[in-house]
Parts: sequence; structure tokens; C-alpha cells
Amino acid sequence: MDEPEALAEVFARWALRTHAPGIAWGLIRDGALVASGGVGTLRVGEDAPPDADSVFRIASMTKSFTGAALLSLVAEGRIRLDEPVATYVPELAEWRGPTTDGPPLTVRHLVSMESGLPSDDPWADRHLDLPPAGMNALIAAGGSFAWTPGLRFEYSNLGWGLVGRVIERVAGVPVQTLVEDRLLGPLGMKATTWVRPPTSNIAEPYSWVDDAWVAEPEPLGDGTIAPMGGLWTTVTDLARWVAFFCDAFPPRDDPDDGPVPRWARREMQQPRRLDGVEEVRPRPDGPSRVSSYGYGIGLGIRTDLRLGSVVGHSGGLPGYGSHMRWMPDRGIGVVAVSNVTYGNMHAACIEALEVLADLDRLPPAPDLVATPALRESAQRAVALTNGWTDDAARALFADNVADDEPFARRSAEAARAVARHGALAMESLEVDAPTRGDVVAAGGLVRIELELNHEDRVQWWKVADRTEPSDRPILHDPARLAAMPRSAYVVLRPAADLADAFDRWQGEVLDRLGGAHAVVPAGHATLKAFGSTEAPLDPGDEDRIVETVAAWAAATDRIALRAESVQLFDGEEAVPVVLLAMSEALTRAIGSLWERCASVNLPAGYSDAIGAHNWRAHLSLCYLETAPPEATWDLLRAWARSVEVGEHASLAYEAEVVAFGDGVERRLGRFPFRP
Repeated sequence: MDEPEALAEVFARWALRTHAPGIAWGLIRDGALVASGGVGTLRVGEDAPPDADSVFRIASMTKSFTGAALLSLVAEGRIRLDEPVATYVPELAEWRGPTTDGPPLTVRHLVSMESGLPSDDPWADRHLDLPPAGMNALIAAGGSFAWTPGLRFEYSNLGWGLVGRVIERVAGVPVQTLVEDRLLGPLGMKATTWVRPPTSNIAEPYSWVDDAWVAEPEPLGDGTIAPMGGLWTTVTDLARWVAFFCDAFPPRDDPDDGPVPRWARREMQQPRRLDGVEEVRPRPDGPSRVSSYGYGIGLGIRTDLRLGSVVGHSGGLPGYGSHMRWMPDRGIGVVAVSNVTYGNMHAACIEALEVLADLDRLPPAPDLVATPALRESAQRAVALTNGWTDDAARALFADNVADDEPFARRSAEAARAVARHGALAMESLEVDAPTRGDVVAAGGLVRIELELNHEDRVQWWKVADRTEPSDRPILHDPARLAAMPRSAYVVLRPAADLADAFDRWQGEVLDRLGGAHAVVPAGHATLKAFGSTEAPLDPGDEDRIVETVAAWAAATDRIALRAESVQLFDGEEAVPVVLLAMSEALTRAIGSLWERCASVNLPAGYSDAIGAHNWRAHLSLCYLETAPPEATWDLLRAWARSVEVGEHASLAYEAEVVAFGDGVERRLGRFPFRP
């Protein structure tokens, strides 16, 4: 299915869902309107399908135009966002919030929805045409506040009416005139107006009442509240507006001759006040997803793990509902306008982007680009790792590096990686920020972490060998530790891809337990146990265990660990586990370990009752003292069956002996396998 067809289906569904007589929509890509369409009719009872040039009222989407006009004055140095608003409108000096210790109300408070003024959509929607005398009287009467300014997000339309007053006082003309002269004209938005245009291609306003469309009265005209929501426009013009904001990214050295500088447009698209974190269902028939929402300047910004940062704004008035939504770093966006009261085009546009993602039709997010200094430092870092000298280190590093960790330890870290993987070569440079990134080497098994300071010197350095296992304690639950008898275990720790997969699966299990208490161990596969509640170890047993395991490891080849499946163990304890493939090498290693232990009469452990030939190596995802409710356990079973373990594997270079008793965990040693 191509993009226009897929999006047409989305908006056709939302026309039914919102009872919209008509919807016009558009897809913007790389600065151009590349697809558009219409659903339904502009006028109930007529065959008047909407199109990209049909006129709708866009309500609160207007705030982005007022915000851009304001930022054009900020760019000229005529308005400062953090200046008290009374600097520009002296009669607002007494508007300070509900408490005597409140700060002066600033311009930024107004434009970022943190003024503390109460949310006022129903009132504002019916007062767009408030005349200047009415605004004067409103200001003189004083404002009632819900919050002290600067503390909370609270959506205020009156606040944007006050922004209009600020602009008028500074520019000497109404904000409507400034928007027309500085934005609509230069951008070629000829169909965008502050008053209802005299055209037949206009969407009449309706509400859905008692299963029928009811015509709304004649829309309110222009006035002092209109800077928050008075504009009329088309999909074609909105496409120009969305492209104008996308063009602000990325920052660059190109000529910047637009009506508002690129930096100011980017400023509008940064979240300045967090509204909250919430669950959003991007598709009505799909799963929910957690995302955060914040407000910039006349624009909202939502961030989630799938799409990243998405900018936009909704609009709703009696008879109209609209939304624009774009991904600034990818240069793609959607707009939709409808002629039904508060039509939920916000949700429709969310689903539209999700559908594009499903079709793999979203442009890739741009790669971060390393500075020349970071690229040069990466090459020098590889050379230093392969052949350390303190002089080369001092030439590369900032002065804090030697103080943070001695060169002797850093050089030893580098030498271990080279000894294990051979001389390193930079295969790629993964950039987290222009001056921070990781050199990837040895097929991804080694990463050299680098971060430059303000002098382009390396202030952070670490050679991270992903084949080295974690040194986290296996248990960190005090009750579980206190209950452990004097015992010891021979374990292998997963590393690299297998460790990453273990962490991910462990998190998914915890999500499905619904808050049930679980002991969460570090990833480890037990090969042999010693001691039990009935027969705890004597202090001298540990030395013999260590000696035996060290000799066994020295005679054993490195062991490959590979995930085979996710299972649930039912027994005295309910334990979700990752079963490991019992390869010939792993089976042989376990058998030889048990034979050595038996030959020197080491104390038995709980594993002895199972036997070496029946032992299944596994990574326990969590421990539950009692089985959870059957419904929860069934959910976990279903999830375990659905997990595709793929090729997640790692190589164990050493065995570890861990001892428990007296409420503590101790590492008795790590013992390398035969190279």
C-alpha cells in the first residue's frame, strides 16, 4: 500500500469516528506537499468534497503564528523572553499570581503555558472577537490564577491574548498585521486570513448533536483574543508552515534569510515546560506507549521511544477541529483539518505517522556528525590502546584523566583488550554528541569511549571490553542473602549480546508480574553448587573449592554460551529462566568439573541431586518465593513461548566462584579458561 492510499484510509476512519462532515489532509516531505486528500463534504447536504485548498478555521494552531511573530521581535532584540511582561505592558504589573511571594509574570511564562492562569478553552472559544476596550477592562480587573507563575503547565488562551498585547505595544501594530507582513506574505500563504474569506471553497462549521449534524452559528470575528486561535487557512498553506519549521533543522552555515531566523524557529520547538508523562495509544486498535509532553513557544513537543521528538499543535473551536504534526529532524509531517466541533485530528495525525512508520516510509533520523577533533582523537585513541606510552596519553588527555584513574590502570585495561582480541582497528565511530562517541573495534566486542572537553582534549576515556562479564553482585536482596546457607557456586556470566538480551528479557518479565515482589539476580549460569541448608560449608571447604575450580578452568577451553529458549521452572520456587543450549563443549565442561569435584570429595550441593548429565544450564531471570496467581503465570508462559531468542550468545573466558553465608556474598575468585 502506498502512502496516499494508507493515509486516506486513516482519515476516512477518523471522519467516521469523530462524526466530521469533512476532513482535508496533507503529507509534507522535504519541504513540499507530496500528497493530500479529502473526505466527506464542506457543507452537509451538498456534494462538496474538501481538498487541499479548502478553507477551515484552525483555532489554537494560530498560537504558532503569534509565537513566530513574537520571536521575530526577540531576534531583533526588541523583546526579551525572560523580561517581566509589565516592561512592555505596564498595566500588567500587578498580575503576579495567587501568593505574595510569586515572581513577576514574564513573557516566557505566557508563551510556555506556565503563567499559572487557569485553563480557559470554553470561555476563550466564545471571546475571539473581544475588542481592545474589552481587553483593557479585563486587564484592569486583574487576573485569577490557578498556580504561582513558573511552577506548572496550565494551558491558557488568555495568556496568548496578553502576548498579542505585548507584540502590539512593541511593534506598534496589532499582532494580526505583524503576522501578515512578516510571515504570511513572505511565505506565500495567500489563503491564510484573520477573517472568514469570501470563497465558496470553505468548510461550514457543524456539531454532532443527537445523532445529527447541527450547523454552528456564524464564527466569531477578529479581536484581541484571536492571537490565540483566530486564523483561517488551507492544507496547502499549512504545508508551507510545517516546511518552514522543518527547515530550521539541522543547524548549519547556509544563508539564513527567512522571516524568522532558524535559531528562533528551533527555540519554539524545544520543550520549555513539561506537561507530564502519560500513556498514549497511537492507534485505536493498538497497544499504548509511554511518552512525555512538553510545551515550547506556541508548539507542543511529544517524545517517545518509537518516533523520537514530534512537534505540533491542535486547534478546536465550535464547528472546527485541526492538527499539524511533524518530525523536525526527519523533514516529514502531516496536517488535518475538519469541520466538526473539536474534531480529534490530533489522534488522527498521530495514527497517520504511526502508519507511515509501519510502512517504513519515515525518513531515517539523521546521524550525528563528529567534530574533526573527535575523529582525530578516535584515531589517536586506537593507536594509544595498541601501544600505550604515557607521553602519548598526556598529549591526548585533558589534565583530569590521570587524576581520575592512574595511567598504570588505564594502560593495563588497554593491554588486556589487545591481548584478548589482537591489535585493534577502528571499524566505526558511533557518535552520541559531536564531541562524544565510541570507537567500535573487534567486531563490536571492544568500544573505546571518548568525550572531549572545551579544549578538544579527551576528558573521558574507557576501553570497554564487552566480553568481560559484569562484576555486579548476583544477589542484592537482604532477605534472600540472609536466608542463604554457607554455600558456594561455580558460575559463568553472560557478556556482550547475551548479557544485553538477558537484561531486556528480565525487564519484560518484571513488567508482566504486575508489581509482584521478585528477587532480581544478576545474569549467571550455575555449573556446580557446594553446600546446602542441611549441610553448610566449613570455612576450610572454600580453599579446596577454589583450588579445584582453578585447575579445572586451566584445563578447559573457553565456553560458548547461547540462548536456546525462555522457559518457566515450576517447583518449590517459580523461576522464569533463559535456557542455554547444551552444546557438546558445555556438556563436556560440566561433566569434567563434577568429576574433579567428586574425586577430591568436595561437599555436595543442591545440584548434585540432579546430576551432571541432567543439568540444564540457565540464566534465572528472577526468583519468586511463591508462585504468582495462575493468570499471571499463564501470561508469562504465553510471553515465553513468543520470545524469539535469535542468535544471542557470548563467550565465557573465565569461571567465577561465589560464596554466600552470614548474609553476604563474596567472590572467591575468577579463573581463566585455557586460551
